[in-house]
Amino acid sequence: MKKLYEGNLKKNFFVFAFPLVLTALFSQAYHIINTIMAGKLIGDEAISAIGSTSPFISMISSVFWGYGTGLSVYVAMLFGERDYKKMINVIKINILLSSLIIIVISILCILFHSVIFNFLNIEKHLWEDSYSYFKIYMYGLVFLHLNWCFLPIANAIGKSVFPFVASVISNILNIFGNYIFIKHFHMRVEGTAYATVISAFIISVFYLITFIRTFKNEKISIRGLYFSADELSESWSYSFPTMLQQSVMYMCTAFVSPLTNKCGAAAIAGYTIGMRLYDLNAAIYQNSNKTIGNFIAQCMGAKKYQLINDGIKVCLVQTPLFLLPFLLFTVFGSGLISDIFLDESDSIYYSSVFMKYCMPFVIFNVINNFLHAIFRSVGSGRILVVSTVIYSVSRFAYSYIFYEIFDMFGIYLAIILSWITEAVFGLYVYFSGKWKNDELNINA
Repeated sequence: MKKLYEGNLKKNFFVFAFPLVLTALFSQAYHIINTIMAGKLIGDEAISAIGSTSPFISMISSVFWGYGTGLSVYVAMLFGERDYKKMINVIKINILLSSLIIIVISILCILFHSVIFNFLNIEKHLWEDSYSYFKIYMYGLVFLHLNWCFLPIANAIGKSVFPFVASVISNILNIFGNYIFIKHFHMRVEGTAYATVISAFIISVFYLITFIRTFKNEKISIRGLYFSADELSESWSYSFPTMLQQSVMYMCTAFVSPLTNKCGAAAIAGYTIGMRLYDLNAAIYQNSNKTIGNFIAQCMGAKKYQLINDGIKVCLVQTPLFLLPFLLFTVFGSGLISDIFLDESDSIYYSSVFMKYCMPFVIFNVINNFLHAIFRSVGSGRILVVSTVIYSVSRFAYSYIFYEIFDMFGIYLAIILSWITEAVFGLYVYFSGKWKNDELNINA
């Protein structure tokens, strides 16, 4: 287990972030290969069927991904304080409660899938494939949730290498599973869903075994479970704002999806591929920025406030260095990338336009994510939520305004403008110092 504030910060940040970025690349590589296999083996309509439900699935997933990320900040603080007994109990009680909740939500989503599909404006000829994928994914959502909790918790205690190993294993299982289910069992999109769920279950078991061994080696007891309203309340003060922030952001995507789904299968397929490449780039800077979030949280727990500004400067250099090669390849290789995924010229055109003209503006979202990590790590949940609401409302408004003028390209323009709008707000808050809590102001 690693304390990031001890020793050379540049070295610590790089050693911590590099496995995270590799983990992100391997994770996104699976999604990309999965999409290629779906497109090449079962056609562009398979991509459309998966893509048409993705905004809603992402919205549900984001709630619990945000929960795990917020919880990990509190875990990092307890780790910095060396309050291991409390840390273990907080982890166990939160994972148990959130897992029960996600099982209930998954069942409700399956029961009311027709209402959801009508809201998303999914074309009727895509319903069968969309439901096959949606149902299986929802049944296995609890295992994915465990991964979303375990990964940031591992990062919070300085174990950033194992998530990389887990990601490699997960990708191998996913790719092998996709090939077997689609090629040999002649399944359609349900094959990709089965591969995802099965690999998530196996990786969850690996995480549990690794945590048990790690705590045993550190002579940290994991026995016992007690309910403490105070501990739950404290952990929720970190997990709930991040959960709300993520749900607001992806809820906006879900509310915009009826527009994208009206643009036709070719536009949906092209947009889906464009977003796959956005996700790849986003995973790089988001995981690099996790370094500053975990660093600040550990510093807060250890009362080492004087190191925070130094850490911010290091991460400001580190994140662009990780991102730049992939961003340049995405922008200048957009045509080649689109040809790999898609067969139809219309789909390729929509995909290429997104990568060539939208992706250069992702630098504004790099700023947004960097500021999110800082706000989250000091417990500025209100600012975090307000910033995300500004992004979501502006994207929703821009989408409905420009869709009427530019069709799918209006959706693209809305994404760019919403990134810029949130960045203006976030930078104002940061430089005004409104994000700092009482501890930071006193020790400034």
